[in-house]
Amino acid sequence: MRTKKQTTILFLAVTLLCVVGRASEAKDTGRQDAKPNVLFIAIDDLNDWTGTLKGNPQAKTPHMDKLASKGMVFTNAHCAAPACGPSRSAIMSGIRPSTSGNYVNRNSLTKNPILNNSVLLPEFFQQNGYYVCGSGKLFHGNHFKTEVKGRGFDDYYPSKTQDQFPWETRLSSPRPLNGIKKGMSRYADWGPYHPDVTLEDTNCGKTAKWAAETLLGGELKEPFFLGAGIFQPHLPNYAPQEYFDRFPLDEIELPEGYLENDMEDVPKASSKQRHIAWLKTIRAAGQWKPAIQAYLASTAMTDDLIGQIVGALEKSKYADNTIIVLWSDHGFQLGEKERWAKYSLWERATRVNFVWVAPGVTKPGSTCAKPVNLLDIYPTLASLTGCEPPEGQLEGNDLTVLFEDPEASWDKTSLTVFGFKNYGIRSERYRYIVYADGSEELYDHKKDKWEWHNLANRPEYAEIKEKMRKGIPAHHEPPGN
Repeated sequence: MRTKKQTTILFLAVTLLCVVGRASEAKDTGRQDAKPNVLFIAIDDLNDWTGTLKGNPQAKTPHMDKLASKGMVFTNAHCAAPACGPSRSAIMSGIRPSTSGNYVNRNSLTKNPILNNSVLLPEFFQQNGYYVCGSGKLFHGNHFKTEVKGRGFDDYYPSKTQDQFPWETRLSSPRPLNGIKKGMSRYADWGPYHPDVTLEDTNCGKTAKWAAETLLGGELKEPFFLGAGIFQPHLPNYAPQEYFDRFPLDEIELPEGYLENDMEDVPKASSKQRHIAWLKTIRAAGQWKPAIQAYLASTAMTDDLIGQIVGALEKSKYADNTIIVLWSDHGFQLGEKERWAKYSLWERATRVNFVWVAPGVTKPGSTCAKPVNLLDIYPTLASLTGCEPPEGQLEGNDLTVLFEDPEASWDKTSLTVFGFKNYGIRSERYRYIVYADGSEELYDHKKDKWEWHNLANRPEYAEIKEKMRKGIPAHHEPPGN
């Protein structure tokens, strides 16, 4: 059996041979830079209801499944924060929320001195000679328009101050389509678009079309970093009728992970976090199954758009020298733990889709169950592209050792932060949650994948809890900075 040091040396040797091979190819074809390109695909609010993660057997995601078959899927990957803003800020800076103090969506990126003074991921590639372009939701909402303003991007579609297109109310009026007029946010809506609306008419469709045409055009300066952010299946869950037709309402099943009275052994501290009690309203309105149908439909639409983007890359001249990383910013609960939202430290809210295809490095069809985090994107891309990361900034881990050997020694856990001093820690087997008031949860995923049985108060698990606590950061930056 190889030691960790020997494994690392072997991986570096293989990587060097790949780089040399690409350099030789670049010389032969007249290309000036052998560094690999990067296709960076973001998905919003997509939980483990995909074919690769098998969170719901009714989900249909053939294009993402196909992409996964070409590289490595991390089956135990988690977000840095279960909310769009802090999750994306962590990904783009490589800095965890407990270090930056960026805990909730309203915290601004550029007004936070720690994040503002960091080298953001697009800036990092731009500084290393990459042409950087993008479209859609990569950063969080208004942060892009009012603060980021295209920071680090050479080009952005539709513009450097507008990452997304005008809101789609015009395609789905009158609202709400779900008929629930009270007790829900104006964003919490779902239903099919008008019959004459095509996939290309939608905001996500415009982003995918731009990405596909940019790749097929063959005019990109290399090396390049191309980001494409797909907004669905974030609420409101609108999609063309054809996607609803794929999931007949009379065949929709309620989530397997839902359990009546599941909250009886959960600390009260969990309810002090942002708790959106939409499930009660949805159930009272008889809309639980239609809402699930809409989520599945929106996910299927997203999958087709991923297929459009990746398919274009495969047909392009860039296919053999482009790294693909696909990720979802956090998960989503569709009734589990009595929630219809992200915003928690449970598995349904933290588990993410995380797929890597790195030509000559990742093995087709490989999977890895080691606990990893979206914070690992930045250092891994730096490693794969041979670019020196910003000194002292990145808090994630380089995943390349797991590309070479999914069973390599890995003593790390995955940390999710939700609010000041609230932490969720995931190992290969356990999830440990500790709240600011000291209350705890512990779940054994080998026996309890739906997290129905809180073991934290059982004395026989004291040693496990003590071991999991080692994943809690030493520094807790106050919120609002």
